Order: sequence, then structure tokens, then C-alpha cells
Amino acid sequence: MHSASKDLVKPMPLVNHRVIYLVQRCRKEGLRSTVMLVGKNLPRPLHEWQIRRRMLQHQRFDLKYQVDTQIPVALADLETAAPGARFANRYQGTPIAVLHRIIRRLKIDRQRFTFIDLGSGKGRVLLIAAQYPFKSVIGVEFSKTLHDIALSNIRKFIDAGATRTRVSSINCDAGEFDFSEIGDKIVFCYNPFAADLMLSVLDNLDALAHKPGETIFAYLGGVPSAVSERLHRFPIVDKGEFLTEFDTFEQYAIYKMHYGDNHAT
Repeated sequence: MHSASKDLVKPMPLVNHRVIYLVQRCRKEGLRSTVMLVGKNLPRPLHEWQIRRRMLQHQRFDLKYQVDTQIPVALADLETAAPGARFANRYQGTPIAVLHRIIRRLKIDRQRFTFIDLGSGKGRVLLIAAQYPFKSVIGVEFSKTLHDIALSNIRKFIDAGATRTRVSSINCDAGEFDFSEIGDKIVFCYNPFAADLMLSVLDNLDALAHKPGETIFAYLGGVPSAVSERLHRFPIVDKGEFLTEFDTFEQYAIYKMHYGDNHAT
């Protein structure tokens, strides 16, 4: 009996060590980083359950509003001759729960801000953002195919009474979009296109001739090194990781940019 009791307590030092490590990491890196670490190390069945749960959430969203935002679209199935095609990535909808989390964590007066999604695809981000009282929501998409799907989705969403603001989709190259007359804005990207085009977008955002206002830049997915270097001078107001329905973990970072009298240097 004594020997059996000793065997039962042998794993405790290892358990205590892991608990101490998690407490120390939480103090150093914060609760959210620690939760993500735990999530990455969940047993495989729980990991797969998380993925199925996320996919089901997206399917239910499309079914509820009779829209099409779930099915990915390969780049080869889009307009490869369009000017923006050489910079584009395939369409993959932003996780709904992640977008809600990002929007809710922003400490802003939403009614002052225009929400802009670059590479807006079928418009899932536009539909979610339109459920919040932003000044307006604008999508920018180079593909006429995806743009037309987005327009159809927007009409159905409006007809369902699900929007709290004006929402629109523009069929144009992101590098040609004019930010100059938009004051306070959130510019959102989910790994939409190659570094060269993103650098051109950042040049446009950084133009001194813009209408004064605050710009919040949210980037989801792997950031190319050249883009990361350009963004390095802006403060990060939030960052994290999320599990995609394709069984990968991706990062996001939200930068705060100022113009006019507060233009960053």
C-alpha cells in the first residue's frame, strides 16, 4: 500500500513544474499568449474539435444569411490577366471569431472610423464589420468574380436587416485605392497580396497630403520581411495568434498610425 501511494505521487513534481512555468509565462507574456501556448499543445482530438467547431460556425453563418463566404477560391480560378493578379493570393475567408475579437478589443469610437478591407474577396469581413456602428465599411477587391459575389452577399445581408452602417465593395487594385479623403480609418488585411503591392499601399497610407486622422492598420497572416521593416516604426496596440480551419496557426498584429500634426516620423 505504501509503495502504491509513492507511485501515485511521482508525477506531481512534473505537474508542479508545468504549472509554475505557465504562471511565470503568464506574468511575462500575458494571459492571451499563455492560453495560445496551451491551445497549441492540446491533445489532437481536442485540436481537431476546435477546427470542426470553427468550420461549423462559418457554415452556419452562410446558411443563416444565405450568403457565400466559406469556400476558398484558388488564384488560378480568378482573372489572371487583371493587373492585380500577379500580386494576389487565393481567397480564404477570415475566421469570424477572430475578426469579432479584434474589433471588440479596439478602444475607439467606432462611429468616427471607416473600416476598409483590402483584398476583401467574397466580403465576409465586410459583413461582420457592418454589424458594428462604424462610419462606413468599404471593401477593395481586384477580382471582378469575387467582387460580384461580395455585392450579392452584401445585398442579402442588408435585406436580412443585419447591418448597422453603410457597406460597399469596390472593384479595383488596392494600390490604386484613394485614402486621401478618408480621415479616421481601420485598414484591414488578411494575407491579401504580395509584398510589393503592400509596400505601395503603405506608401499611399503614409502620404502627407491625406486628410488628417488616425489610421489603425490590422494585418493577419505572415508579414513579409520588407513589410515588417516598414511597419516597425509604428506602435503595436494588439497582437496574437489564431487557429485556422486549415489546421495552421497564424499571427496578427495591429499598428497605430497617425497623420496631420501627429504624423509618425
